Amino acid sequence: MVENTIPEAIEAAATTYGLTLSEAEREGYTAEAEATAALLGDLEPTTTRSDPAANVGEDDDEYNAFLYRCELPGAESGPLAGTEIAVKDNIAVAGVPMTCGSDALAFEPEYHAAVTERLLDAGADLVGTTNMDEFAYFTTSETCAHGPVENPSAEGVPGGSSSGSGAAVAAGLVDAALGTDTGGSVRIPASFCGVVGFKPTFRTVPRFGFADLATSLDHIGPLAPDVETAATVLEAINGPDRRDPSTVGTREPTPTDGLDRDIDGLTVGLVTEAQDGADDDVAAAVERAADRLAAAGATVEPASLPGFETQSLVNAAVTATEFTTLVAQAGQDYGVGTGYSEPWREAVASMDADELGENVRARLVLGRALTAVDDGEGYVAAQNVRREFEGVIDDRLTDCDALLLPTTPMSAPDYGEISEDADLLRTIANTGPFNLTGHPALSVPVATERGDGDPVGCQLVTDWYDEATAVALGRSLEAAE
Repeated sequence: MVENTIPEAIEAAATTYGLTLSEAEREGYTAEAEATAALLGDLEPTTTRSDPAANVGEDDDEYNAFLYRCELPGAESGPLAGTEIAVKDNIAVAGVPMTCGSDALAFEPEYHAAVTERLLDAGADLVGTTNMDEFAYFTTSETCAHGPVENPSAEGVPGGSSSGSGAAVAAGLVDAALGTDTGGSVRIPASFCGVVGFKPTFRTVPRFGFADLATSLDHIGPLAPDVETAATVLEAINGPDRRDPSTVGTREPTPTDGLDRDIDGLTVGLVTEAQDGADDDVAAAVERAADRLAAAGATVEPASLPGFETQSLVNAAVTATEFTTLVAQAGQDYGVGTGYSEPWREAVASMDADELGENVRARLVLGRALTAVDDGEGYVAAQNVRREFEGVIDDRLTDCDALLLPTTPMSAPDYGEISEDADLLRTIANTGPFNLTGHPALSVPVATERGDGDPVGCQLVTDWYDEATAVALGRSLEAAE
């Protein structure tokens, strides 16, 4: 992976920091670096192997939801015993090729991701991996190198980037599936496909064995046909894991505590900016959902979130910088990262970049160029705006137990409709803000009065670690449908 000699690397490092080295310094630093490199070379970068899946083969279901089918039985007992679950193509399953939706990547992990292990330990049978937008960097399924995914519930796109997971659940091909969510990639397909999608509190679900898109925004979460299943799956996969240092020290939410909870007395803030920005039929469906919560005993009141409209742009700016940096560093995130896998780094370093799809090629070149031109100032500005908005959400959740808003401002767009950056930003307008703040967000399908019946998602956002309240409200909406 590294081609520079130590003397060349010493000179390059000095240039980076604006240092002028004397000849004596060059010689001294070179000798010290060579000695340290020799010591570090004795460290063995191993990753524990897992028992591989059996009967692995490419799939050709009618929705193109699956990439590979496999057989990997779970424990005989547990909260997920008897359930069949699939995981997105950027989550490691030993013995199953992991492509991240790209033709550029050739990687077959010999280990399971942390969440894969936890599904199996909870009794789930893992039956395959699902298609996705290339490197999780789009919201419709149309950038997947293995072909677009069809939506079983509408004429339009299934949403992305967890397209196959949403479609597989909607079509009844699995009992639940895992997706990943950087700007809404669990909740957007849940909304467009008419299923439940659950983004957890940031850093509560370990990401070891997952291919990050943007490390400060990424979450892993379930898609399921109902709130109870989603809550049960999420509870099975969350909790600290030392292979993902970012989870150490976090609390462990118990989403299933909300399954039998009464919502009487809860206060729900209906987000005015999101309602104003939604298509009329979507806003009307969420208004009816608010009425049903009120009828069940909750108090529903308007809630304004200053700065809400700019957060999708902030999310996009953070994603661009972090993704391009990860690829440039062969998947390595220094500091409190999400776990380290030498085989994964080797795969990223050796991928055939000329095989990348048009969208990812553009994102890499433009993102890297903009960061170089402004020397990272755009990223710093975006992070500062992010921190201010976190305070806005914290303030609102002091007054309210939950926020209510459309998951997406629109129902499933037609194929080819999301082509400009402005269109893309609108798809994450209501989901991306809560990747920035890290709050848990549950998308529940609600009915529309339109003749075509395209699904609409209703999003419930609660305080950090309070997934149970979102579950209680989501269950109430299900009961009222």
